[in-house]
Amino acid sequence: MSTSGTSAGKRYQGRVLVTMLLFVAVMYVAVWIVKHTHPHGWLLYTIALVPALPMLATLGVLARYLQEEKDEYLRLIAMRSLLVGAATLLTVLVVNDFLRSMSGAAAIPPFASWVIFFVTFSVTQAVQTIRDRVRDDA
Repeated sequence: MSTSGTSAGKRYQGRVLVTMLLFVAVMYVAVWIVKHTHPHGWLLYTIALVPALPMLATLGVLARYLQEEKDEYLRLIAMRSLLVGAATLLTVLVVNDFLRSMSGAAAIPPFASWVIFFVTFSVTQAVQTIRDRVRDDA
């Protein structure tokens, strides 16, 4: 995200770093527990859901950034990027659902939706930043 120049952007980057490190740690522990203790039932479901919490927290971090950012241009870039990311993800999911229901196509792989959203979000931000540069910025 092209936010590092503002205090809100710096806080955003720090918070995202914390949520991603937390995700890696929680995911490692969850996989270890499942692999070595073989839990069943509600415990297995709980362990499987815990790594999703830091991933979902990144959405909260992004929402907080949008609330804290005072630069309207940077907020606009982030909002456009969110919309493009969401639209791309919804398009992929809807097309995949129809292909699965009518032709027996395979479902998209696990975690692909998260990757699709955030890659599209990031690329959209980069494209906007490059596109909107004025000659003196280059």
